[in-house]
Amino acid sequence: MKRIITSAALVILICVASAYALPATTAAPDHAVPGGVRDVVVAHETIKEQQETIHQDVRDTHQDIQENRSAGHENIVDQRQAMRTDVRTDREDVRDNLTTPGEAREDIRGNLTAGHEDIHDQRVATRTFIHGSRVTLAHNVSELRSQIETERDANQAQIANLSAGQKLVLGHMYASQTAAHSLMEMRDIAGDVGPRVADIAEDLNTSAATVQPLEQRIDERNAAVRFFFGGDRDAADRIQGEVTLNQARIDNLTQLMQDPSLQPDVQQAMQEQVNDLQQEQARLSDLAGSEHNATGLFGWIWH
Repeated sequence: MKRIITSAALVILICVASAYALPATTAAPDHAVPGGVRDVVVAHETIKEQQETIHQDVRDTHQDIQENRSAGHENIVDQRQAMRTDVRTDREDVRDNLTTPGEAREDIRGNLTAGHEDIHDQRVATRTFIHGSRVTLAHNVSELRSQIETERDANQAQIANLSAGQKLVLGHMYASQTAAHSLMEMRDIAGDVGPRVADIAEDLNTSAATVQPLEQRIDERNAAVRFFFGGDRDAADRIQGEVTLNQARIDNLTQLMQDPSLQPDVQQAMQEQVNDLQQEQARLSDLAGSEHNATGLFGWIWH
């Protein structure tokens, strides 16, 4: 009996010792992801993060566009409200004998003109930005000439389905802007004067966008109004003002073309664009002069 008890005790001691020899926690089954699959999972997560980043950028861009549109609309609303306020103030001044009707009309006319010019300037800035975004800096004259031809073809495609009058007016603007863009594209190949040439060209580009709606006003002036009251003198004067500024810019370009850092082929390409711009200024000057001198049947009263 003692032998049985001793054997049982020994078995119990062995079991207890074995239990203490085991780890404190039982290891979980190995469900680890194989290396290749783990890489795929990580890559998938990275792609999701990149997609979310792109989506967020798109949302931010749309938000910026919406805010810019809202700001532009608010500016126009504010401008119109200011114009109404000025008109109301002038009428009250006339009623209270603080000014004469003639002075009030002149003030109203000036305020309305300034307001419309502000709206016009915003549109010109937008149009200039769109056209300026098409500029790609050229690395040599051959590339420059290729870009000029590409832009001319694109311009012709844009006006292909327009009326004859619209084709004429927009065609002149596009020709001027193509010449200006070409000069802007020469920034890196026009030697030491490249940046100055490009800056002047940007002003010429803006001027072309400014002149286009004025020329269109002249082209679309009612025949009866022209017969009785003559041409659009305001448009003519503003065009002539742009011509004067552009002539000074062209003179500056002509001086810059004499810079010794210019290669002969670049100088020749610049001269071609300057010639096109010079011809356009001569045409605009003739147009402004003819429009200004068209008095009409009763126009002499205001001349």
